[in-house]
Amino acid sequence: MEQRKSSMFFPLLKNSLESKKNWFFLSAVVIFVSTLLVPFILNIYDGFFIGLGIFEMFVLVFINCLVDNSFLHNDAKMAYYKSKPATFRDQVLVNTAVNVVLTAYLLVLIIISNAVNNANFDLFEVFKLIIPWLLAGIFLASLSSILAGNTLVAGIMTMFNFALPGIIYLILYFMFTILENMVTGFSADVLMQYFVNTVYKLDYIYFSRYFEKPLDCVYFLLLGIILTGILMLIFKTLKRRKNENTGNFIVFDGYKYFASVLACLIVPAFLSMTLYYRKDITGTIFASVLMAALTYYLIIAAMEKSFRISRLSIKVFIVSMAVFVAATGGTVLFAGRYRDVVPDAENVKYAYVGSGTWGLSKVREYINENENSSLNSDDIIRIYNSNGIVLFSDKENVKAITDIHKELLKDNNYKNDLWLSSITIVYFMNDGKFMVREYVVDREEGANETKDELAAKLLNSREFKEINYSYIYNEKYYKDNYIGIDIYIGSDYKGEEVPLAVTMDELRPYLMKDVDKLFVNMDNAFYSLSDYNYEKYYPGYGEMGYYISLESRIRSENDNSSYEVRTARFRLNSEFENTMNYLKPELEKLN
Repeated sequence: MEQRKSSMFFPLLKNSLESKKNWFFLSAVVIFVSTLLVPFILNIYDGFFIGLGIFEMFVLVFINCLVDNSFLHNDAKMAYYKSKPATFRDQVLVNTAVNVVLTAYLLVLIIISNAVNNANFDLFEVFKLIIPWLLAGIFLASLSSILAGNTLVAGIMTMFNFALPGIIYLILYFMFTILENMVTGFSADVLMQYFVNTVYKLDYIYFSRYFEKPLDCVYFLLLGIILTGILMLIFKTLKRRKNENTGNFIVFDGYKYFASVLACLIVPAFLSMTLYYRKDITGTIFASVLMAALTYYLIIAAMEKSFRISRLSIKVFIVSMAVFVAATGGTVLFAGRYRDVVPDAENVKYAYVGSGTWGLSKVREYINENENSSLNSDDIIRIYNSNGIVLFSDKENVKAITDIHKELLKDNNYKNDLWLSSITIVYFMNDGKFMVREYVVDREEGANETKDELAAKLLNSREFKEINYSYIYNEKYYKDNYIGIDIYIGSDYKGEEVPLAVTMDELRPYLMKDVDKLFVNMDNAFYSLSDYNYEKYYPGYGEMGYYISLESRIRSENDNSSYEVRTARFRLNSEFENTMNYLKPELEKLN
């Protein structure tokens, strides 16, 4: 009997496709009206309407998935489908296959619309991303319909299951924010970035890695593994589904508690992301637990359709929170062992101290590509031009950075009225490993002298100047890589910039004299070191006045025929007295 039922799969698939003729026709009308007719009427042919069509495709497929599997949520419909010569497994697989065909059909319509509109919308790059999303969404819709006893809840669970890797990411980030506030020097952003790059590869899971990147065998292998995994869950849950629970929001109690525990952690996770550099970590943790408990209660009350939740639900919450606390506590204890570790300068290949680590991952990739040889001065300047990160390799400068690190461990205060809130230190070790520390700076009180002295040592070093001001100090790089520099003089009062009839060769000696004495005065040098542009703070900083703007065209690393544009700006004030005097005739013209 079972074999006879299984043989009905293909006839059932054919019959289901024939019954969907009207839905296929309606879908074509929706897509063509929004991507062809409306743009024709408005005489607008750009990528917006193709993007709208792609969004409509997601909606149409999503609705069809829920409608096809709604028989699992109604006793009368289930009785009807039981009378058919096919198993529930075949019914679900047929519905899944029909939606895959519908997706392929809609993708073809989008391609036709794009060709007719000549919208120059790069569909291949978009399809590389959305096809895995659509296929995974179709399979997850079937799985969610089996797990849920209500069609509306099945839709919500489909979105929840699709977002599950992202939700786990958010909860892990929540754990790291607690660690960040309990162990000085550790950054949640850096820890999460490292974890995602080395272990939890979210860009692979959601295929975002392949946007504007070529496909490889991993793409198809990963897609096959994901779809196979979901399909196996579909088979397993179908066997264990208790159809007598149809009508309940969730059919499986285990999944109900799993989803509820994860969902209840989303609220405190968002709370932790919005409260940067909070001092009362105890209060924050207490508030997070309270928010998690309240969210869990509301979700379970809704699932069980009763304000009085069961003892089992309470036990599940307590055990889950205990596991979460234990996992978080374990990471805190592990990180605490490395809190006061400062590497020996001799073991450090490159070191960085500055305002942040937004470009750190790209720098690590660049260094890893050159792991068998040291970066030359040109490489380090390119890293700075691309990412704003100055890598120090001179051992005296690296030693100064380790001394700053030790000073921050003793006292992370720096009395100032500026926008200094944190400072980051990164070490790239000789053995290929790297170490990152980020310190919150308390501005209310603190001894500045040592920090300013060490910072000034770095800012006055020849290495720093040849990287940060390569067009002034690095003669070889200037001649080999700068195609040209256009110089403008501007006024904040008039809001305009005027080109100067002055060459960079003429201006460089005056800029060099001014930069040479720029950081001789150590006041606020530590602030300048932590500023994104390593800009000098001086009395009257931020006031309106005159400035010069240098628009450099720098030869691209891999293509001598192209160039990158980088702009530097210098205020014409007492700090740049030599430059200002040289340009005095030009200033008079602006008045």
